[in-house]
Amino acid sequence: MIEVDLHIHLRRNGKPFLNSSSVELLREVHRCGSLRVAAMGLHCSYQHAWQVINNINRAAGTPVVLKQRGGVGGGGARLSVHGQRLLDEYGSVEREIRSFTRKLNAEISF
Repeated sequence: MIEVDLHIHLRRNGKPFLNSSSVELLREVHRCGSLRVAAMGLHCSYQHAWQVINNINRAAGTPVVLKQRGGVGGGGARLSVHGQRLLDEYGSVEREIRSFTRKLNAEISF
């Protein structure tokens, strides 16, 4: 069987901005409140996760992830209001793409 499989790659001002793996990292940071724990859960290095977050924050122009340095209470990371809005919008795009893909796959006849 042949199927269409679509992937979302958002660009901002012509530069890569969000894709499924960066959104997965943002969702994991939101879920657990820690970039280190999110990276471990996604089986990537903390350095790579940090680089992805920095690239997103730079591209967004407004911080998407807010970081708190460690200390007595420990460090952490959380999504900003802007970051949560981006995830919500990305989720809407995902739902539309999934719906379109299902319809397209139902109609193709290779």
